[in-house]
Amino acid sequence: MEVIIILIATVLFIIYAFLIMTAGENITEAIVTCRRETAEENIKMTTISLNKLVALMKRRDELKDKKMIKKGKKLKATLDENQKALARYEKGKPGLGDLIPVAGYRFIQLMKWDGTNNFVKKLNSQCVQFKEKKEAMNYAYFVLANLIGSLVLGAVVGIALLGVFLSLHWGIKSVIFALGAFILFGIIGYLPLDNLNSIINNRKEEIENQFPQVASELTLLTVAGMEVSQAWKLVAENGDGVLYDEMSRVLLDLNNNVPPAEAYSKFMVKCNNNYANKLATAIIQNMSKGNAEIVNLFRRLNDECWMERKHNSKRMGEKIQSKLLVPTLLMFGGILLLVIVPVLTGFNFF
Repeated sequence: MEVIIILIATVLFIIYAFLIMTAGENITEAIVTCRRETAEENIKMTTISLNKLVALMKRRDELKDKKMIKKGKKLKATLDENQKALARYEKGKPGLGDLIPVAGYRFIQLMKWDGTNNFVKKLNSQCVQFKEKKEAMNYAYFVLANLIGSLVLGAVVGIALLGVFLSLHWGIKSVIFALGAFILFGIIGYLPLDNLNSIINNRKEEIENQFPQVASELTLLTVAGMEVSQAWKLVAENGDGVLYDEMSRVLLDLNNNVPPAEAYSKFMVKCNNNYANKLATAIIQNMSKGNAEIVNLFRRLNDECWMERKHNSKRMGEKIQSKLLVPTLLMFGGILLLVIVPVLTGFNFF
């Protein structure tokens, strides 16, 4: 039995080594590119948070506030760390942990999974909601490759441990340790995929909750006579959350000489929200028409999104009530038992 298991482990190791050894430079470049893009994204978001914090401290005249200074130092440390990582990846140097997805990339190559593959398309459609179009595809391949590489390596390590421990006569403990090793590697590979779903769900919910407030602020400022660009900047700098960060990303792109139409188009893709699409489309279409028409559109949009929020709150309340129905019935049944059993016992029915 031990010989068969060790033979299986050897075959799996050979397969894993084959995937690693036959991986070309293009795979290393793909991993480095994905890591570099992630570092650039982290730098951009950290810069936005740092700029917001500095603007808030200046506006409130709290330049000596210890909590804000401490928060600023943490952001600066995060920024420096990501800049160092970016410098390393720009030199084409992958990290030690980047070896795991290499086998996955090679497996994807051999299976000829391209952008038409259903699973890849699904991953890409999720990634494009919080990454640039090209970066989204790179990240989708990286997540899939990391999952496959982790599962293959987990199978190699698990079978190898099973063979070694069985030769030591550990019995059922051998299976437990082998299965534990495989599950551990599986979790390592699955975490980025699970994190992907969490990011998308949290972003969607947060944008839906924040949009009515953003629409109200933009409407109020433009009605008061402020230019749309200035109103956008003021609202973006005074709020915290996903939607405000995406608004700040638009400002950052505009400062980097990105065409306004392209900057707001990215905003629509990233937010993936009907009202955000209407807002950005209206701004793009009315850039040369002044505030006369867009103010009325902001008002209508504000009314629509607040009405939609009321309906969402009502639906959420009904959903919560339906979920609480069974626990409520169980509690009611428990109370009935607490009341009826002593009464029946008093009448000597038991």
